[in-house]
Parts: sequence; structure tokens; C-alpha cells
Amino acid sequence: MKRLLALLILIAAFLAVQSGALAQKKDAMTKTATTKGVDEKKVPKTDDPAVGKTTEGKTVFEGSRGGYYYLSDKGGKVYVKDFVGAKIVGKTKDGLNIYEGPKGGKFYYSAKGDKVYVKGK
Repeated sequence: MKRLLALLILIAAFLAVQSGALAQKKDAMTKTATTKGVDEKKVPKTDDPAVGKTTEGKTVFEGSRGGYYYLSDKGGKVYVKDFVGAKIVGKTKDGLNIYEGPKGGKFYYSAKGDKVYVKGK
């Protein structure tokens, strides 16, 4: 019985310490964000490089796997095919734009939205 009581006290003390540490960490994060004076809505939350703008003026980023996107008002990624600053190097027989990728590869987007690489152009 004494062991059970001691165990319960030990568990209660552990939980009290953990909740206090969590509250301190949360307070520290809040203070850091508010003391910087930066409007978080204007700062993009991505490490990807900016490569252009949409026609609406939103910054377009290039993802790690070669896709292009901009950040929506809610912070989600919205993928785009065509944007101001995209390097268009020609057209297909069907009239689709042929783009040049960052490593020099040439491709166009199929009707499904997939990249189709062009050989020899």
C-alpha cells in the first residue's frame, strides 16, 4: 500500500513538472514571435527559392522536386503551370508551351497535368 502511494505521488510530481515545462516553452515561443515585430502573414513559410510571380502578384516558388507553387492566403500550396518568369522555349505541335527546367531539361504539361519531357529540342 505504501509503495502504491509513493508511486502515485511520484507520477503526480512528474506530470506537474512536465506541464510546467510545456507552459514555459509555449510562453517563450509566443514572446519570441511577438517581440520580433514581423507580420507573420507577409513572411512566406517556405525554404524554397522564389522564381517568379503569378498574374495576381503572388510569389511563385520552385519545390524540391521541380514543381512550381504559390502560397494561398491560408498557407497551403497551390501548384501552377504557367507564371510570369517561367522560361518558355517553344511550343508543341498541339500548341502547348514547352518550358525549360532549372537543369536545362525541356518539358510540357499533358492534359492530365503531368510533365512530359521533350528529347532533342
